[in-house]
Amino acid sequence: MNNLKKLTIVLGFLGSVPLCHALTPWTDGAPDLVVYTSGGPALDAAFAKIVTNTLAAANTVDTFSDVASTGTIGGRWQAFYFTGSSNLGTTLAGKKIILEKRTYGSGGYGVVPLYANNGQGLPLEHLNIVGLGVAAWEADGTTGKKWKKSLTGSNAATYLTKIISDAGFLALDPVALLKPATENYPEQVKELISGDFEPNWPLDISKTPDNFTVIGTGGYVYGVEVTEDFYRVLQAAQQKSGILPSTVSIGTYTDAAMPSLSRNFLASLLAGKISHWEQIKVVEKATGTAIPLTDPSILALAGVKAPPLNKDGITPVGVGRRNKGATSAVVAYARLLGYPFTARSNPPAANTPNSDDSFAAPIVKSPTSLGATDLLLIDWQTGTNVSGLNPSLTKLWGVAITGGDRDPGATAAGVGGKPWRYIKVDGAAPTIENVAAGVYPLWAEGTVLYPTEKSSDPQWGLKKALLKVFAEDMGSPTLAKTVNSSLTFGVSGIFATTKDPRGFKASVPFDPNNPVVALTHNCVGTSTTSALIVPVADDTAIGGLQLQLK
Repeated sequence: MNNLKKLTIVLGFLGSVPLCHALTPWTDGAPDLVVYTSGGPALDAAFAKIVTNTLAAANTVDTFSDVASTGTIGGRWQAFYFTGSSNLGTTLAGKKIILEKRTYGSGGYGVVPLYANNGQGLPLEHLNIVGLGVAAWEADGTTGKKWKKSLTGSNAATYLTKIISDAGFLALDPVALLKPATENYPEQVKELISGDFEPNWPLDISKTPDNFTVIGTGGYVYGVEVTEDFYRVLQAAQQKSGILPSTVSIGTYTDAAMPSLSRNFLASLLAGKISHWEQIKVVEKATGTAIPLTDPSILALAGVKAPPLNKDGITPVGVGRRNKGATSAVVAYARLLGYPFTARSNPPAANTPNSDDSFAAPIVKSPTSLGATDLLLIDWQTGTNVSGLNPSLTKLWGVAITGGDRDPGATAAGVGGKPWRYIKVDGAAPTIENVAAGVYPLWAEGTVLYPTEKSSDPQWGLKKALLKVFAEDMGSPTLAKTVNSSLTFGVSGIFATTKDPRGFKASVPFDPNNPVVALTHNCVGTSTTSALIVPVADDTAIGGLQLQLK
């Protein structure tokens, strides 16, 4: 066979196979399938990785993201346009697919709008990329596969469309949110298009409609952040009281050096029962003398200055809770306050109006996302107002609840990164290993939920097929190890559980390459998790348990 014939055969073969390339609306036109989802931001990294690793054929994904006023990219909306992979089965493999993700409004928007109207749903603003040309976007990087656009009220109608979500995704179970007239029940965020709230938002949903499939996924670690100066103050105070050894260098960001607060202390902060830092006293081990956290000797050891006093001459506490319906808030309220599941439990403290910041104590704010929580702590540390929650430019020692895998970029020596740090809870850092050992309390299993049938949608069978693959991958240890954050004090993020029907086995000793936990929040007599109850060991787990004895 001569070279010309060889070339002809090769070209003919290539012409019969679709070459994989990233998809855009201006090159590839309308998709074969569009799936709209909504839910909380805790699983953002996992969501994107599932698209690229499982749902999409290799090198076919283009990502379209909104840009918020804070500069956060993709923190409210994202859309992934890709060619379906063989993992989706023959009916979807090779198809042009858009999977859209709305996290604006947090976890509550993955439940209430889907369950509304007896399960028929309530339309939400979703990102619409169909029909938009390349001029409608800005390149996000130099690869040509990522695109972004700042969305405001003036252009929202061009980029957003009101449609009912096909599915919701949460880093806990929906029943934990559906507590009407409590701080758990999801509240609204304003629409960008109208600038107002949806008038038909239901306030009384308390259970899952009959026609819904709820699939349990893996778990997620939540955490507690503090401003950088307060991190150093806690280290100094705990050195003086003998909790931390004097050999620990102040500012060090390792497991051995990290300061800890008890659940009771954190519960008191969340409930607003500690108003100013002068109330908190430590007893010096060397002298037996009680001194406040603001004592000059603690400040000198910490190498920081105390925040300015307010009009009443005290140093107010800063508390970052979350908006109603945020999963990190619900988990913290349940684990720390027993709220609202325990009768007569203390609710979280009410928000402080901006106009009261100069004299209020404590000062309580509710950022509407994990990213906004970071910004709030940065504002309290630096006296800025990037978050929009600190217009008085107040400097505070602040504590906030958040996700456990947010990496501020600080080194183990405590240098660099964003000016906030994680702390331990009851002596345990927010790592998956500590969850598996039964010593870290702030975590929950997630869920993906969608209507079991939808006769009004002729493509519902295809959407369900994609969503099932998506949900199952969300609970996989293989996925978890690819998205988890390796922080200076350990690995945090998402994990699989032994309760998964696929029979995942926990490693003893714990292996971060096989992040599987043998604990469960599954309610008695059901397979549904509830973040409101205390987790117990999975008595059906294979391989034994590594619960820490202490």
